Amino acid sequence: MLTLLIAIPLIGALVVLLPVKAIFRVWFLSAVSFIHAVVTASFWWQRPVPELQGYLVLDALGLILLSVVSLLFLLVSFFMIGYFRHENRDNRTFFACLFCLLSMMTLVSVSYHMGLLWVAIETTTLFSAPLISFHRNWKSLEATWKYLLVCSVGIALALMGTFFLAIAAHHVETLLLPAILKDASSLSVNWLKLSVIFLFVGYGCKMGLAPMHSWKPEAYGQATGMVSVLMAGGLTQCSFLALMRVSQICYKTGLNDFYASILIVTGVLSLVVPAVRLLGEKNLKKSFAFSSVEHMGILILGLGLGAVGIFGALFHMINNALAKVVMFLTAGSVAQKYGSSRAQDVRGIIHIYPVTGVFLLMALLAGTGMFPFATFHSELLVINAAVISKHYILAGITIFCLAVIFIGIARLTLEFVYGQPAEPVLDKKENFFMNITIALAAALLLGLGLWMPAPLDKVLHEAVALIGAS
Repeated sequence: MLTLLIAIPLIGALVVLLPVKAIFRVWFLSAVSFIHAVVTASFWWQRPVPELQGYLVLDALGLILLSVVSLLFLLVSFFMIGYFRHENRDNRTFFACLFCLLSMMTLVSVSYHMGLLWVAIETTTLFSAPLISFHRNWKSLEATWKYLLVCSVGIALALMGTFFLAIAAHHVETLLLPAILKDASSLSVNWLKLSVIFLFVGYGCKMGLAPMHSWKPEAYGQATGMVSVLMAGGLTQCSFLALMRVSQICYKTGLNDFYASILIVTGVLSLVVPAVRLLGEKNLKKSFAFSSVEHMGILILGLGLGAVGIFGALFHMINNALAKVVMFLTAGSVAQKYGSSRAQDVRGIIHIYPVTGVFLLMALLAGTGMFPFATFHSELLVINAAVISKHYILAGITIFCLAVIFIGIARLTLEFVYGQPAEPVLDKKENFFMNITIALAAALLLGLGLWMPAPLDKVLHEAVALIGAS
């Protein structure tokens, strides 16, 4: 079943390369995404058996990521039905890359071999890069090359880290995760430390952690809102799964304190940098990009703060994905209506597009972790984990940075929503498919903020135990 789930989107990529109508590709992506989501949902009741001699396994960590990826593609594909009614350019390559990206992100979720995991994450870089330059202007091309350059350097460092892991595990016959964990006591500690550093920096580049975040503002600023959602809500969290696999190894080998110190320092830096940069930002998409750096910092902090923090980080994976749907799809809708996402070009949205204005206010609250949205609870869990572990200064810094980030995003968002209305350049009307997608994501995020489903709570606790935190 896992092999089939990876193969179906690849077949879909071949289909959309055929000379068919552009609107067919949109509906076809929605159909394939729906099938992918249904199959993924079935795994919450019955996990698939390991395949390809244990190379493909779906555990609790992978199930969370796979569910996030599947949900994002389903929501984005529905949004595209409305979006591509206003886009007349050829979309053949765009949709082929989307299908391949879905396949490779699925492979990341189920990879149980550290080498195969690296291959899958590297391939997601190659298929996501063309999506950034959909508008094909010089700024989008520049953003694409910057993304490729930074992430390629990162992925090369991750490859070196994988090689060092193989050296550390020279007594182990394979880099399959169960084999490494079983013989953890035989791993060379010095080589493993070197491996951890290279893997963290490498995959941290792909996550967009500070100070390796330089590609994010440009890439998210130039990409369509749909692509930004898939990258900020799904692609970066694929790298987070790789760092959680590293955490599994560190817990087994007694290097958890060493790894946790790296996670906490980088997590704090990933909160401080956006807090500083957001105070002067005038571009809506770029401000949301810095918010993504902040959310990655929260994930990393949670991973380094023990069981409660890991639970909060895993819950935040889901919440972050839904928040990014609301944020970037709304920003994309604004950009399509006004032809810009800069403050000097967009004002008084709520007077001209009331629904979009309300969604932008929701994006502010959901993206900055305000109650009753679920992002509030997952961020609070991470802060609580810092207090429980007696990192009081860390908890204080986190709260302060989150407050400054809220002020920075609120200042810009309220400028967009209220004020003297600016006439839209492109005069696009409200679209049902686009609005219902954003409303659905907001409703899911609100629902998770009010009620934790029992199956989700069970899988989150199973994932925490899988990492090995006590």
